[in-house]
Amino acid sequence: MDERLLLVRQLLSEGDVEGAEAEARKIEDPYWRSYALRWVAEALADEPERALEVALSIEEPSVRDEALRSLAYIFSKNEKFKEALETARKIGNSFLRKKAFRAVSNFLARAIATKGIEIRLSDLKLDERDLEDLKPLPYGIIYKDGKLMPGSVLHRIKGEVMSGVVDRSAEGPKREPPKPVFESEESEPEDYVFEYIRKLIEDGELEETEKLAKGLPEPFRSFYLEEIGVKLLETGDTARAEEIFRELEVSDVLGSLLARKNLDRPELVLKYLEKTHNPATRLMVAYEVTKERGVDTEFLRNALIWATDEWKRGRILKFLAFEMLEEAKKKGDERLRRISRELFELGKSVENSSES
Repeated sequence: MDERLLLVRQLLSEGDVEGAEAEARKIEDPYWRSYALRWVAEALADEPERALEVALSIEEPSVRDEALRSLAYIFSKNEKFKEALETARKIGNSFLRKKAFRAVSNFLARAIATKGIEIRLSDLKLDERDLEDLKPLPYGIIYKDGKLMPGSVLHRIKGEVMSGVVDRSAEGPKREPPKPVFESEESEPEDYVFEYIRKLIEDGELEETEKLAKGLPEPFRSFYLEEIGVKLLETGDTARAEEIFRELEVSDVLGSLLARKNLDRPELVLKYLEKTHNPATRLMVAYEVTKERGVDTEFLRNALIWATDEWKRGRILKFLAFEMLEEAKKKGDERLRRISRELFELGKSVENSSES
C-alpha cells in the first residue's frame, strides 16, 4: 500500500481537499491511486459537479463504480435526487447500478412518507424518464397525475384499497453491511480490505475471496459470503452457492435467488425462505411460486408466516390476487386470470374466518 494514502486521509481530515487530490494523483499504483481519488470524490459530495468529475477520472473500473454508487447514495440522502440519478446512470456494473437506483428510490420514498405530502416530479427536477429508473417504487408510494404521493393505507373496512408494487427485480432486495460495534479499534478492518475483497469478487477470484471473507468479523463475514454465493450462482455453480447458503444464518438475497431456481418445488422453496427474513422478499417469492404452480394453501400459509393474524394474511392474499390480475390483463393470460380469482377467493375466505 502506498504511504501517500495515509497522507491523503490526513489532508482530508484537515479539510484540505485540494491538497488531498494533488497527493492522490501522485500515487503511482493505479489501484491505490483510484482508491485515494474515491475518498476525494466523497469529500466533495457537497459539490456534486466537482465530485462527479473526480469520480469519473478514477481509472480502476470497480473502484470508479463504487465511488459513483457512494456518491449516488450521499446525494439522495441529501435529497439531491436529480444529481443522484445522473450519477447512478454512469455506473458500469449493472448490479451496483441497480443498487444505486434502489437507494435513490428508498430515500425519495422516505422523504415523501416523512412529510406525508404529494410531490410533483418537476419540483424534484425529475421527469418521466427518471421515474422509470426508480421503478418498482417502494411499497406505499404511488405515482399519479405527475405526482409522487404516499400510497393508500389499509384499514379494516369494506372494499379493496391497496396501492404499491410487488418488487420482482431479478436480484431481490439488497443491502449494505451495517457497521458493527467492535470491542476495540484494532479489530475493525480497514476500508481498503473491503475494497480488495470487492476487487477479487469483480475479478472472479471467488476461492481467495471466500478465505478472506471467513476471516472477517460479523456482519461483514456474512455479507461478503452472500455476495460470493450470488456470484457463484450467476456463473452456474449452484452446488457451491448452496454450500455458501448453508453457512449463513440469514440470507435474503441468495436465499431468494435459490428459491427462484426451484419454483416448481414449493417444499424446497420453503427451506430457502427459512433464512429469508425480509417480508417483501418472501411475498415476492410467494407470488412467483403461485404464478408457476397455482394456488397452494399450505405453501402460502408458510410463505406468509410473518402475517401474524388471519385477517392480515387474507388482505395480503387479495393484494397478490390484484397484482396477478393486472399481469394477466397485460399478457392476456387466462390461466393467470383464473389463478388470480382463486387467490382472491382464498384471501376472502381467510379474512372472513378471522371475524367468525
